[in-house]
Amino acid sequence: MLYHQTSGNGSAVLLIHGYLENLKMWDDISSELSKNHLVIRCDNPGHGRSPNYSEIHSMELAAQKINEVIESLGVSEVSVVGHSMGGYITLAFAELFPEKVKSIFLMNSSSLPDTDEKKELRKRAAEVAQKNMEALIKMSIPLLFAENSEGLENQKEFARQMMRETSIPGVLAALKGMSQRPDRTEILQNFEEKIGVILGTKDKTVDPNTFKNVIPQKDNISILELDCGHMSYLEKPDETLNFLKEFIG
Repeated sequence: MLYHQTSGNGSAVLLIHGYLENLKMWDDISSELSKNHLVIRCDNPGHGRSPNYSEIHSMELAAQKINEVIESLGVSEVSVVGHSMGGYITLAFAELFPEKVKSIFLMNSSSLPDTDEKKELRKRAAEVAQKNMEALIKMSIPLLFAENSEGLENQKEFARQMMRETSIPGVLAALKGMSQRPDRTEILQNFEEKIGVILGTKDKTVDPNTFKNVIPQKDNISILELDCGHMSYLEKPDETLNFLKEFIG
């Protein structure tokens, strides 16, 4: 089973981290949300302390493994929050287990599949990772933070540390899984409960404008745009937390 942690009591909130991250990314958010909720967070396949399951960790596989954790805890319904790849997994989870999803929250993520250009970048990242993980880390950090982020050295070091805790097979399997994911915009169109979205206007990893253009204009969808890159929870922690807390209630 995936490595996981729980804290607090109340209605359940499931926090799903992104590529090259682990459940530590949620430390600050979890300590706040667990005052009023049962917070569940897992290390995704091949990340942190969770094992590798196959050469390709599809978003569906990750969702199924997370569901095993939810089942083992006897939880029937969760508000699902996903950062980046965690958002892709969130939408796969909503597709596979719709009856368990109370709300969807996508942070610096997208419902769209990879473009051909993005698939090429993932292949290149895989080649770098196989040769030298530190080189991949060095290559990744500038893509994750906005260009004007000089004052965030501690936050960047925190991100680097999580990357170092990701196994190389886990990196490769996640890259393949993300490359193969389908378009799940239909879930945003059909989902009747609340949907929250955080976009970083300077995000170089997930194009905020391309995604914004396909988000349905519906009353149940609330969007917060922040002046930051891909790491809103590190670049704009207060705004991110306040919007999330208000959304979950």
